[in-house]
Amino acid sequence: MSLPTLLAKIRSQHLGENGMRPVVALEDFFEGNSDEGSIGCNLTPHPGVARFYDVLRGIRNRHDVQDVLVGITEDMGDEEFPFSDAIYVITTAAPQEIADAAAPLQAELILQRDMPPALLPEIASNHELVILWWD
Repeated sequence: MSLPTLLAKIRSQHLGENGMRPVVALEDFFEGNSDEGSIGCNLTPHPGVARFYDVLRGIRNRHDVQDVLVGITEDMGDEEFPFSDAIYVITTAAPQEIADAAAPLQAELILQRDMPPALLPEIASNHELVILWWD
């Protein structure tokens, strides 16, 4: 997805309205993105955007995961990839299993946030929202 198309998708969700943040699919955020400042920017060394994408697709492909979405924290303007500090995993797996699967990305695991995502798909029964977060 091109950067202008991604930004249009994000902006159509009204960043910040009602304290909710936009979410986009993994493909929308990661394909064509090489900006290490867009996610996990506090990690040293940074595992690379491609590694983030690979690990998160692996999590999404698990039989006990409904979806994995990227929460958009900040729209950085028309020339830069948006910034994310949270990945939303809809799953029946134990939260620690998801954290273990995401270990190469050095994320913190949280079950609730002050800023819930917007426009999540309907969460299937017995599933919960697990959030991977980078400070």
